[in-house]
Amino acid sequence: MSLWLLTFWLSLPVLGTGLAFLSLKIQAKNLRFLLAFSAAYLFAISVTHLLPECYENSDYKLIGLFILVGFFIQILIEYFSAGIEHGHVHAHSDSCKKHLPYGMITGLYLHSLLEGLPIYHSGIIETHTQAVLSTQQSLVFGIAIHNIPIAIAFVTLLIEHKTTKLKTVLLLIGFSFMAPMGCIISYVLNSIGIQNYEGFLKLSFALVIGIFLHISTAIMFETGENHRYNLAKIISMIAGVCMASLIS
Repeated sequence: MSLWLLTFWLSLPVLGTGLAFLSLKIQAKNLRFLLAFSAAYLFAISVTHLLPECYENSDYKLIGLFILVGFFIQILIEYFSAGIEHGHVHAHSDSCKKHLPYGMITGLYLHSLLEGLPIYHSGIIETHTQAVLSTQQSLVFGIAIHNIPIAIAFVTLLIEHKTTKLKTVLLLIGFSFMAPMGCIISYVLNSIGIQNYEGFLKLSFALVIGIFLHISTAIMFETGENHRYNLAKIISMIAGVCMASLIS
């Protein structure tokens, strides 16, 4: 896909969903089902599609190290974002509602930026055009469906903090362009002829796989207060796995 097409498909779901939910509301349990679907999809493509491709013809130890780095970077990001990547919108005090949650916004933006790094020419690690297209499609679709519930949670959080509609839209636009910005960074590095661009791509790919594994497992392993899985959530996860097998 071209850079412009990648930007369109990565930003449109976030922007469209976020703008729609400026006036609409969704019940928390319905948001959890959407999150479970997207998490299962991310986990399935990571295990069956992305991990094997990333390890192929690579330094296994280095790839494994960067997967771990991505996993723990996400833990660090969530220290600031308070888990909004999981669709969490926490209650805040009246004093907290008077200012924007800058830590959450920064963490969310960084999370999305990192996800976009390996997408541009992500298939460079493959030799066949069809494999290139398949890798890009899997990543783009996975990030898009992952970001839809996040966009809902993000807008809900901003509304809860009594943010003006204009500022909410501007922050939403900023979030929608973070993943494309990651693509642009990779495009620029490739354009200027950075030494060993393929190595950079492999390591950024491993980093994102680590992020995917953390996000997906954290969402899927969340249970109710009685530590039991909801049947609807299980069905949502099965649907996500089935979608991943069809796409990738």
